[in-house]
Amino acid sequence: MPSGEESWYARLFAKAYDPVMAQLEQAMLQELRRSLLAHARGRVLEIGAGTGANFPYYPPSAQVLATEPSAAMYKRAARTLPPSVSLLQAGVHSPVLSRQVPEGGFDTIVSTLVLCTVPDVARALADLYSWLAPSGQLLLLEHIHDRRQPQRSLQQWLSPIWRKAAAGCHLNRQTDMLVREAGFSPLEEEVHLTKWVPFYYGVYEKSRP
Repeated sequence: MPSGEESWYARLFAKAYDPVMAQLEQAMLQELRRSLLAHARGRVLEIGAGTGANFPYYPPSAQVLATEPSAAMYKRAARTLPPSVSLLQAGVHSPVLSRQVPEGGFDTIVSTLVLCTVPDVARALADLYSWLAPSGQLLLLEHIHDRRQPQRSLQQWLSPIWRKAAAGCHLNRQTDMLVREAGFSPLEEEVHLTKWVPFYYGVYEKSRP
């Protein structure tokens, strides 16, 4: 069970998150989640579950451990918890999670709109690589640093301010490159453009030795 209280801003952020994201979810993200999570199978680890936006799209046969570090987000996700999903309040770097996640213990690992906020993304990706079974898949949906101008320069300039306002989110993180550097190889990948932010969809496996 979660313990401790968060700041008023963390509680406000959790309360506002779904209404703020509703239009984008309806226009694009819901369908991307549905397509991405159709790949989920077996033992599934979801990091940064947020308010539980992915929960309706998991196949009934998947056995999902969803994690979320924010107490306020955790409480909202717990309201929509389906029978196939268990929920743990823990961040990707948390010892609580490390104790419950064996090496090679998951057939599928899911990260949607979360690696942008992880402070040490290289360490997080190394952990995901370790936790993924040799034949497993990493499923990603993340916004990435735009290659277009002026979007790229604007994201670079805004990122320090945005991190403080949006729970540590980096607008200028090139996650599609970082995941390759961590030892993953793409099986499927797509970039979906909005006016100001590109969203990256990827299905990955561990690189062959």
